[in-house]
Amino acid sequence: MSERGWLVLVIVVVLVGAIALYWTRDRKSVVPESQTTESVAQATFACTEGRSITAVFDRENDSVQLSLSDGRQIELSRELSASGARYATADESFVFWNKGDTAFITESGEATYQDCVTGS
Repeated sequence: MSERGWLVLVIVVVLVGAIALYWTRDRKSVVPESQTTESVAQATFACTEGRSITAVFDRENDSVQLSLSDGRQIELSRELSASGARYATADESFVFWNKGDTAFITESGEATYQDCVTGS
């Protein structure tokens, strides 16, 4: 392999490693600090239109239990996300996004709980 070929290979390996490190770092739970224990954290988000979400994050099982202001309760598994934390049903019809003290929900691709923030 030529010297230029080796240089290209090294650059590709470094880029792939940097991307993998970024994704691994970002997979760590982005959970608000309100009511936290070692493996479980709880946060309540106030959203537009008087809606709210109470989320119980289970770090050990990479899941979240949601209680919505419309009375529904749903448990979701953590899915891959480039930024923040993303939890979804298997068919992706219900998705809860959380980053820091903000969150939102989409159902069948439409935002149903928007501009949600924790009270802390």
